[in-house]
Formats: sequence, C-alpha cells, structure tokens
Amino acid sequence: MKKTLWISVLIAGALTGCGENAQLDVSDIRQEVEAKAKIPETYTPKIVGDVTAGQQIARQCVLCHGLDGAAARSGSPFIAGVPQDYLIRSILAYGDGSRKHADMKRMAEALSPQDLENVTAYYASLDTPWKGAVVQKNRHDSLVTPQAIAAGAALASGCNSCHGENGHSTRQSIIPSLAGMPPEYFIPTLKGYFTGIRAHGVMKMFSKSLTDNDINHLAAYYASRAPIQAPPPRKGNAAAGKRAAQACAGCHGYNGNSLNPHVPNLAGLPAEYISKAIKDYRDGRRRDELMTGAVRGLSNDVIIDLATYYGKQVPESKLQRQEAATMQFDPVAEGEKIASSCIACHGEDGNSLTAGVPSLTGLHVKYLVAATQAYQEGARKSNVMATMISHLSDTDIEKVSYYFATRATRIRQATQEGDPLSGEKTSENCASCHGAKGVSSDPANPSLAGQDAKYLFLAIREYAGGKRAHEGMKNAVAELSEQDMRNVAAYYAAQTAVQPQTFLPELPAMIIEKKCNRCHGASGHSTEAGTPRLAGQMESYLVVAMKEYQNGTRKSPVMHAMSDVLSLIEIQALAAYYAHQ
Repeated sequence: MKKTLWISVLIAGALTGCGENAQLDVSDIRQEVEAKAKIPETYTPKIVGDVTAGQQIARQCVLCHGLDGAAARSGSPFIAGVPQDYLIRSILAYGDGSRKHADMKRMAEALSPQDLENVTAYYASLDTPWKGAVVQKNRHDSLVTPQAIAAGAALASGCNSCHGENGHSTRQSIIPSLAGMPPEYFIPTLKGYFTGIRAHGVMKMFSKSLTDNDINHLAAYYASRAPIQAPPPRKGNAAAGKRAAQACAGCHGYNGNSLNPHVPNLAGLPAEYISKAIKDYRDGRRRDELMTGAVRGLSNDVIIDLATYYGKQVPESKLQRQEAATMQFDPVAEGEKIASSCIACHGEDGNSLTAGVPSLTGLHVKYLVAATQAYQEGARKSNVMATMISHLSDTDIEKVSYYFATRATRIRQATQEGDPLSGEKTSENCASCHGAKGVSSDPANPSLAGQDAKYLFLAIREYAGGKRAHEGMKNAVAELSEQDMRNVAAYYAAQTAVQPQTFLPELPAMIIEKKCNRCHGASGHSTEAGTPRLAGQMESYLVVAMKEYQNGTRKSPVMHAMSDVLSLIEIQALAAYYAHQ
C-alpha cells in the first residue's frame, strides 16, 4: 500500500510540475530553488519496487541504455544508479511531451504505474561506472604515438590509390576520406570488412595482409591527419537538413562533429557519400540496428537535406579538440582572428564605410549568430557571404559575433536619399520590434540605429519581395512604397547606434562554481532529490540536453534560465568538464 501511495504521489507531483513549467516565471524559479535549499545534504534516495521484475522490463531498453544502464547508445544518457524519483519524473515528462523524443514517448505511454516503478527501481539499483569522457579515457588514446604514426604512414601508401594522400580522398562521393578518423571508429570498421559485417570485396582482400598491429598503426596515422571539407553540395536544403539533424545530434554531435569517438563524424563529408550511406542503412544494404531504426521511413528528399547540411559543416578531429582544450580561453581574441576576413567589406572593427554594406557593430551576439547562419544555410541569399563564411563552424560564428558585438559603434555619414522626418512617422510601426529610435532590446530583432541607409533600403525591399524569408517582416512592409522604404531607412541611419550589453563567455570553472554546483553538487556529484548527477555523463548527451533546455524543448524554468544565457562555446566546455569527472 505504501509503495502504491508513494508512486501515485510522485507521479501526480511530476505531472503537476510539468504543467507549471510550461511558463517561465521568476517566482517559479525562486520557489523551486528555495525548495531545493530545504533538502538535507545527506539525502539518500529510496528505491521502491520489484528490481527483478524491473530487469525484465529493462530488456526493452537495452538497445539504447543497455541492461547495465551505461550503454548510452543512440544519444541516450547513462542511467545506472540515477535516483528513482528523477527517473520517474523524466519518463513521465517524455510521456506528456515536456521532453521530446518519439521512442521515449512510446515507451512511457506503454508502461503501467507498476511497470514504471519496477523498471526505475532496477536502473536506480545499479552501480555500473559511468564513462562519459570516452575521448579522454579510452584505451585507444595510447595508440597515437609518434612511432605508431610513422609506421602507419609507411603502410598507408597502399591505401593512397583509393583514399588519397594523407587520407584525403579525391573520390569522396564514393570513397571516404580517413583523415581525422578516431581509432575507436577506424579499427572496428576496418575489421568489419574483414569479418563480413560490412560487405566490400576490395576491402576484404586486405584481411590477409594486415595484422592487428598494422591496423593499429594505420589508425594512429589517420587519426593524426587533419580532416578537410568536401566541395559544397550543389542541391538540397541545408536549413531543412539542420532541423532534421536535431534527431541525430545525440550520436553524431550538434554540428556533425561527434563527441563520441565510436561514432563517425559527418561534418564536411561529401553530401553524395552521406546520402548513399543513409539510404543503405534505410534499405538494409548496411546493417546496424540503431542506424536502421533511426533512418527508417526517411524520404529521399529529407536524406538529401540532411546530407547537404552535414556537407556544409566544418570537420574537426579529436586531436584538434584536445589541442584547442589546452589553449587559453579567449573567444573574443579568437573571434578577432576570424574577423580579419570580414573587415575588407564591413570595415575596421565592423564599422562599414561602404554604401550597401552593413555595419556589424551595435548588433546583439544572438542576432549576429542567427544572421550569419542564415547566409551559411541559404536562407539569406548572397553568393559572396556564402563563400566567405562557408568554412566557419558554429563556434567560430559565435566567436566572431562576440568580437563585433564588443566593438565601439561609429557615426556614419548621413545619406542624401530619403526624408528622415517622413521616415520617423513610418518608423512608429517598427518600434515594437526594433525599439525606440531603432535600438532593439530583443536579441532576436536587430537594432537599426546608425545602420547604412542603402543597406536598410535593400533589406526592406527584399523582405517585401520575398527574397528574404520572414513572414512578420513581409507583412510589416507590404504596404510601403519604395519612397517610404527610403525614408524610413534614412531615419534609422540618422540615429545613433548603441553598443549592446554583451556578457562574454565565462570560464567553465566560474560557471560551475556560481551556477551548477548549487543544484548538481561539487564536480557534478548530486546529492539532491530530483537533481541528476552530471559527473561522468555522456558528453554529447549533455550538449543536447542543455540546448533543449535553452530552446524550450525540455521544460524547466530553472534550467531554461540557467542555460538561456550560455553560448555554444560555454555549453560544449561544460559538457566536456562534467564528462571527464
């Protein structure tokens, strides 16, 4: 009776909480934090339910979570030893839509209250070690030595005819590049051709000539080579592909650069190769239970869009990430280096002196990121911009955006076209989004004050004509004549640009000390009821989870408030820190 009462109260509480979390309210956050503060630090989680019965139910979960709760496949988290109350709340959240995941929703809806109690009791009872920092702790790290790289270089001469010098294939649409491939993925993949798991007559021939040591040396050599980006795809919708790729982020990384060395990078691969590989998994020509399930039912158009998105991303290697981690944390200085290719058009420090070219100062970081990505993905049309930024990763875009957002604004020369006084009257309809006198308080909407008049006129005309896609802007300017457009552009150009308030990315240690430790405990070892442990959790899962709290896919006023101010730079650094605990 006590068990039934306990689970009923917890389920009712969790469902009530989900409803309250739907709206972000400061009082909600304060109450939740105060409630957490009252929980004793010596909290010991209860386990209620039949563990043996729960183990039988858990066999339905093995594909993603494993029977030991520490498989973390298909972008899933480690759940071994997670407090039962948190597991229950999480499963219920998938069931009611507070968290988004189609497979988890189906699983949650199929569980009876007793099943839910039992399966969570089973996973909560486990003490399987977590191993989220697979990049750092994996045994294959010891393979990449100077001696192994040299031995692998000699062996690689036999691979060059197909895979190219330094692992850079010249026929990437049908033969993959190997440069930057982690040993954890390279070794089992090559052996898979030898055992027949992967079918390829030519590759299988090498099984008789390569020893295990040879394979390890080849793996070390190719891991040490820097990857290169394939030529940009000629067809497909990268923006649509980016939306579809959200379902792939748990395994293949937020931008196609996998944080799990057992899972291949997709960033920068030829779109034709990615498209063929996905279709092979979908149609059964490649065998992998997780991939087959993930791509089942995808149309050819969606596959092409996915391939186009990944093909446009910048590839990174495991060794590059490790080297970057040892560098001094200074995103603005790194952004300044990237910005050197922008100043020829946008002016010194981002203050343009060229008519028709916008200044980049006076704009919020979030807007600069979104606008740059829109050019990169083709949502905004400019061949010059698309070419200039095609090589930038999402974190590169953030860094250069921080640089320009922190530069001082300058007064531009007044335009001779348009009537600012008439434009001021027209601008009254714009103030609700773009702010009084063109100084926006919403990062999603750009400030217009002090911007180049010709650029503003051209942008307004493009929204009106549909060349720039934005339903709100199209409706707002639909009734304007060209003279109206010139007038309002002249008005905003005559206003004084204001440098936005910009909070620079903090050192991960500072964020952890000020924000994360209060709930998740020192080094991510939570002792609080309802708060998950982060220490040792899967790095890729942590990145996706924080992004979902940030964009509202997961509902929690506290976590949304904490994550909303984080840059992708900070999110990736935090995930790496906790994964290595």
